Amino acid sequence: MIYAEYFDQEEFREWSDDMSPRLVTMLDVLRFKLGSPIEISGSEYALGRELGRNELSEHNIDHWGEVLAVDCFVRGVYNRAQAEAVVYEAEGIGFTGIGVYSDTHNNYGVDQVMFHFGVRPNELMGNPATWGRVDHDYTSLMEAIQSLPGQKMQTALTQRKD
Repeated sequence: MIYAEYFDQEEFREWSDDMSPRLVTMLDVLRFKLGSPIEISGSEYALGRELGRNELSEHNIDHWGEVLAVDCFVRGVYNRAQAEAVVYEAEGIGFTGIGVYSDTHNNYGVDQVMFHFGVRPNELMGNPATWGRVDHDYTSLMEAIQSLPGQKMQTALTQRKD
């Protein structure tokens, strides 16, 4: 059962009963602090995965016994400064896995930065595992953020219909 201010059970699809309560609470706090909706990616891999007991992905329910990560979009976040602000808040809240993907399309087909937020127990709050992805190649978090457009590109990229 999902107990959250800003998220409904349906948003976590077939994985709703397997979501880490810590993860859902931290997502709820992040949503509150950012003041912007967080939308779970529509990708089948955005939530849980069954990868076998030896795979350490935070998405892997076989290893952890619950879903410890989500891939998501933060409404209105398209450029470097905005992505840096999201990562800053996520680190402050205590996420222990943070990824930034600059090569994704949101659930409406518009180019938008996607975030991975996780609560892996083998990393410390305040010192998360971080990574990025640019053009489908994994890299550092900072390189992924730097690959995002600057402030001037934001207007063109955020034109979408809700």
